[in-house]
Amino acid sequence: MDREALQQALDAYLRLILRQGASEQVLQERRQLLDRLLPLLLGVSRDAQSFRRVVERFVNDSEVADRVTALTCAREYYYFWLGDVKKLVEITSRSGFTTRNVRLEMADSLASLLERMQQQGFNTFPPSLEIYLGKLFEDGMPEADIQEREYLLKAMLFLLSGQPYRPDSFRMVVDAMLLHLSDAQNQKAFVQLAREYFYYWLSFPPAHERIHLAEEAAQPLGLMQPGNTTRQH
Repeated sequence: MDREALQQALDAYLRLILRQGASEQVLQERRQLLDRLLPLLLGVSRDAQSFRRVVERFVNDSEVADRVTALTCAREYYYFWLGDVKKLVEITSRSGFTTRNVRLEMADSLASLLERMQQQGFNTFPPSLEIYLGKLFEDGMPEADIQEREYLLKAMLFLLSGQPYRPDSFRMVVDAMLLHLSDAQNQKAFVQLAREYFYYWLSFPPAHERIHLAEEAAQPLGLMQPGNTTRQH
């Protein structure tokens, strides 16, 4: 894909999130970020593996505070770059694009994130966590595997704390969690875990969030589809 085609794909992506409610500030921030991605994509084969390698470099070169937004908008831009019209229609119909940029307190690693959570005494988790973990127990999953998933989900919910209780917040925090996992296999396993847990999170919110989420209930996790839980290594 040449520079003109890359720019046209970027303009189409920004027009879409503008129609979905993104502010001018969000558009400007994402344009500035993706303007750095586009030169890296010149001459790159149009396949997922090639795109993933470029995005990894792009995100690593971004400021720490911008990395979640950089990963989110690069992931959303992917389908415009690929020219997958069918997938774009599907995602758009499900409100699968984010329209906010978030700044999260990132840690150097998952262990550091869990340590920070412990130091702050954070233990405010939605009822969905206990319900989900209970279902795993009922299904006969070994205790060690359940505990592993519990650590991951608690770390994610710690990052989610303070964000609006809505699907786009969940999507962006999934991206943030991926940046705390250095191994590609672990990242893939976590995405599968997040896909599975999302529907519990959306269906069993804290009491004070239930009225607000009634409006969101028909909007599943846009770029993610339900999947089986995959073992985290």
